[in-house]
Amino acid sequence: MQKSFKKKVTDHPLFSRLIESYQQSLVRRYSKDALEMYPKFQSIKREKIDSLIQFFLDHLYPKYEERLVLDRAFDSLAGFVNNPSKIWGILGNLAMSIFRFGKHFPIALKAGLSALHSYITAHQFEESLVSELSNSLNPDEILNTPEGMERLIAKIPKEKADAFRKDIGSLFKIFSDEELVKKIILIMEDILVRMAGKTSVYTEDDKRGIGLGIQILKEGRDIFDHLSKEEINLILQAIDEIERDFYLKACERYSK
Repeated sequence: MQKSFKKKVTDHPLFSRLIESYQQSLVRRYSKDALEMYPKFQSIKREKIDSLIQFFLDHLYPKYEERLVLDRAFDSLAGFVNNPSKIWGILGNLAMSIFRFGKHFPIALKAGLSALHSYITAHQFEESLVSELSNSLNPDEILNTPEGMERLIAKIPKEKADAFRKDIGSLFKIFSDEELVKKIILIMEDILVRMAGKTSVYTEDDKRGIGLGIQILKEGRDIFDHLSKEEINLILQAIDEIERDFYLKACERYSK
């Protein structure tokens, strides 16, 4: 009979080690040696690849202690992503919002929610990995070997792996649009200001969640500010292709 883990994913006794294993796997598959298998991406400078890896490690898969601090903010952020009416309760009606933020307001708001949704998908992906780890006969062997993460990834259903990769790609694609990111940040900063005046409605965690979203968008855009259009296109292609290949190769090696 398979074991299941119903509590919060961060409460799992092996979660901290799982995150560390995933971090190591991420660094390996974007290492200089690994990227030699992709000649068409060789023109991307190493320091720019390293900055993207660090973004992943800081915001998608931070160290366990940092993740615990951010977790409640993530939970609150999920509430806004899954229930956009919470945002409308702050911004007011569509006509007034368009007057304040311009005619592209609906597109910017939708893009902002889409970008932040990738973080929700990432945590759902974590739950799948933890579940598979719990069902493993020898979790220590998986966590202590370089190929262990591949063994876990190979057990993830293709639709979940595809959804995760698609959301990550969508996030970085939004970062590539400077004007759109500026509008999203402007809207979210306005939301944060309005929250401060409604302390009986919005909690500190709500504000931290929106603040976290702003930080993610600013830091992501800062990376892309230092990239050429050609580099941006190559990076978007690289992330999609490398993540897809990692999953497919893991399935080839370890799927029953």
